Amino acid sequence: MRFWGRLIGTSMLALSSVAHAEGTADRQEAPRPQVAPDQQSGSQAAPEPVPEVGGVGDIVVTANRREERLQSVPVTVTLVDGAQLTRQNVNAVEDLARTAPALNTAGPAGFGALSIRGVGGLSFSRSSEGSVGVVVDGVSLANTSTNPPLLFDVSRVEVLEGPQGTLFGRNSSAGVINIVTNAPNPTKVEAIGHADIGTRNNYIGRAVFNLPIGANAALRVTGSYSQDPQMQRNLIDGTYLRREAKAGRARFLWEPSSVLTFNLAADYTDTDVDGGASWTVYSSTPGSPLSSRLAACGVEVRQENQQGCVSPSTVSSNKSFGFSGQADYDLGGPTLTSITAYRGVRGRSSTDVDSTSAYRLQNDVRDRINNFSQELRISSPSRGFIEYVGGLYYFRSKLNNISSSVGPVLTDLGAINACPLGAASLCTLTLGQVRPIETRIESYAAFAQATVNATDAFRVILGGRLGREDVQANSGATSTAPSAAAQLTGAQAFSGSARDTYFSYRVGAQYDLTSNVMAFATYTRGYKGPAVNDGATTASVPLVVRPEIPKSGEIGFKTTLAGGRAALNGTFFYTTIENFQAQFFDPSAGGAFIFGNAPKLTTKGVSANLFGRLVKGLTANLGVAYTDAKYGAGYSVLNFANVVTSAEDRQLIGSPKWKVSASTEYSAPVVSGIDGFAQLDVVYRSRTFSNAVNDRILSNEGAAIFGGRLGVRTSDERYGASVFTRNLFDTYRPTARFATPVARQQLDPGSFSQFSGPESRRVIGMSLDARF
Repeated sequence: MRFWGRLIGTSMLALSSVAHAEGTADRQEAPRPQVAPDQQSGSQAAPEPVPEVGGVGDIVVTANRREERLQSVPVTVTLVDGAQLTRQNVNAVEDLARTAPALNTAGPAGFGALSIRGVGGLSFSRSSEGSVGVVVDGVSLANTSTNPPLLFDVSRVEVLEGPQGTLFGRNSSAGVINIVTNAPNPTKVEAIGHADIGTRNNYIGRAVFNLPIGANAALRVTGSYSQDPQMQRNLIDGTYLRREAKAGRARFLWEPSSVLTFNLAADYTDTDVDGGASWTVYSSTPGSPLSSRLAACGVEVRQENQQGCVSPSTVSSNKSFGFSGQADYDLGGPTLTSITAYRGVRGRSSTDVDSTSAYRLQNDVRDRINNFSQELRISSPSRGFIEYVGGLYYFRSKLNNISSSVGPVLTDLGAINACPLGAASLCTLTLGQVRPIETRIESYAAFAQATVNATDAFRVILGGRLGREDVQANSGATSTAPSAAAQLTGAQAFSGSARDTYFSYRVGAQYDLTSNVMAFATYTRGYKGPAVNDGATTASVPLVVRPEIPKSGEIGFKTTLAGGRAALNGTFFYTTIENFQAQFFDPSAGGAFIFGNAPKLTTKGVSANLFGRLVKGLTANLGVAYTDAKYGAGYSVLNFANVVTSAEDRQLIGSPKWKVSASTEYSAPVVSGIDGFAQLDVVYRSRTFSNAVNDRILSNEGAAIFGGRLGVRTSDERYGASVFTRNLFDTYRPTARFATPVARQQLDPGSFSQFSGPESRRVIGMSLDARF
């Protein structure tokens, strides 16, 4: 440990604790594509996907932590540029599910329940992370990925499918979302503005200012305001659930010499939810106290219900922020990169959990997260006999959580003499508790990956990552809440730890069949670190959750079409996962969600992506994915009828078998200096399930959601105006369904609720764009 500390400290001092973006391309390589100023290599970086001049062969990505052409990288990548994000009204990370066929979400906005190829989801365990890593400008968000920065002033997003643990670390067993923002440009002063005004009180406003500071330095300052379309209404006070976010980012780029580049960045996002209902009930038992209270308030319980009746309304606030310093030094061939980063989250929420106007249970949560990471990396020039990237990585995290639950939750049980020990009087008492939890995570890793160019057409890929994980979680004894007469569960203090040394790797080969067609085959062993289950309340629930180990084989091809203006890429994959980390509902644990391991699952299928300028004026990005993701033997859960059921051969939670995403734009001159354009996008998902048993009542029917835009802009793209629609045909589709919390205590164990997302109903609006 001392060795690692000294090495990391030395790199920080030597590089002034700042760093440049992901890997610098070889300055002597020829020919290189002409690229616009961007994040990845100081003032020279990746072009917009599908540039006006050139073709898909000029698109550069950093899927292997160094700049490479998209069509030469043996990784399945769905690329989404900033223009597509704007035309599809993509504002947050979870909205990216509308742009990539392999990416899905399950849960309300801001929950970060991401999955790729069916693998992923959400855990309530504080020491656990998702299976999909989120990386912004080279910095892994780790356990703060549920509170990521908004997607404004973004150059591109790379959705990397399959395990990426060799180069991206501990929380990427399913894949990675690699977000690249626009870098400062020392060559010009620029101001950019964008505004959306839509129905359901949907607003988005963005502003960008680029200021050169000399010939070799620039500052870029961006700001964003957004308010999601209002969907879930609370009939008690008439308010809608309002999710409002204010965000800012500043980036400073300085190139003091031809071999040294500094890049400093800071971002801040304040997300507030106020009013409305956190969820709405769509199924309940007639005559139950729960149903009667909803009916008395005017709630019509039905499949498309978006009305609730809670007191008080939902309130939450999450502030996420980060600072990073990057330095890139050209060693005369190889490039040395240092990335030092800090990220933090401050969160609080207050939720009426009982779903009704009756006072039964109120939850309050406070979170505080502090993360520090340091990466030291060296990468080779491109197109040598051996192209490589290798480095060292250190990560440390501390999380403090305080949760409070208070209310006379057992009141309705007294009517049938079902109170604990037959003490009916206990049902009328206010019960409540406060539970503090602290988690600490430390991670060390050394990694390397090389591409051996055996011939001009044949290449071999070899990579590995050796790491160490140390996870600790502890809690003091649960205390009685100040306003309560007794505790709800009386949970005792716990302390748990998990330590693991791991080795993940990637091997493969690629071959250029022709100048326009490349084929590849890879085998990857990934990794997701262990966790301590702070929700373990009984001996039957494991305290330590074992590491998640994916093993994935892929065979794919990449080909350019239409004279290099378009590309068609496809991949066949087969993945098995040992000890899949899963969150599931367990009525035997007091009707709670618990965290544990499913011994095995398998996900297999095929994906394809067609993108580029198919004909003059027509740009398209079309993707399709077939995913057969199922649980293996040995994973049994209790369904909502308290019956033990095997989940073997059942479809993974939130994973559609078929998904299609398409985004197209056609533009043509209207009059001199003015172009007209029409945009259309669609996302189709087949049926999904919200529990491992695949209960029909918790399923989401297959549906296609359409969006579009019509507008005009100046030929130099300085000004533009358009009208847009999201969910054109007003097709209701909730983001997730689940057992209604505290329904069993209200004598309705057969009640179910749902979350409605920003696209659950139609929105129509107008956009304005200006660039100076």
